Amino acid sequence: MTEFITTNIRLPVQLHRELKRRAAEENKSMAQVLREAAVQYIASAKTSNHEEMEARDDDPLWLIGTDPVDLGVTDASVNHDVYLYGPLSDSAKAEITEK
Repeated sequence: MTEFITTNIRLPVQLHRELKRRAAEENKSMAQVLREAAVQYIASAKTSNHEEMEARDDDPLWLIGTDPVDLGVTDASVNHDVYLYGPLSDSAKAEITEK
């Protein structure tokens, strides 16, 4: 059996009237109409989120880093400047050691 939690919500007058009218037309309680609406909302949010994730799969930006190239470099975090810009010149080395 389904367990229920009682809650209290505030609705604009016009929305309350529409819910009450719709519930009467369908021979349901307002609570049932609201529960069904909540279930549909959750289901559509899940579908929307799934569609967003599928759209990301086609976006090359989201694919960055998913297929890395292994170059066998194990010290890239230490020597990244050397790999990017090349070794320091003798004058640059001298300038560093003077400080």
